[in-house]
Amino acid sequence: MDEQVTQRVAVRPSGVELEVLDGEDLFTAAGRLGYRWPTVCGGKGTCRTCFVQVEEGAENCSPVDPLEREGIEALRRPVDGLTRLACRLRVEGPVTVTKRGVRRRVQE
Repeated sequence: MDEQVTQRVAVRPSGVELEVLDGEDLFTAAGRLGYRWPTVCGGKGTCRTCFVQVEEGAENCSPVDPLEREGIEALRRPVDGLTRLACRLRVEGPVTVTKRGVRRRVQE
């Protein structure tokens, strides 16, 4: 059985550490691991609520795709690789991002 490759993403200011699977976006990884990530559209790339600020490891981030570029521009932020949408962001190495509101889901 092949072992899945994972990459570490640190989320500030909460101190959350996520293990993101190869090919998985940051938003999906957070949900899989039991974290609530602020969003309105549920990870479809349309609400732009999930945006993060990349603090370290921008070189380990996937390229900005056209849908993400449109979202970042709508946020009136530069498309410089430092503002990203978590639902579109895939990583290939360690990354640190800032996003307020990321927390464990409440168990019912």
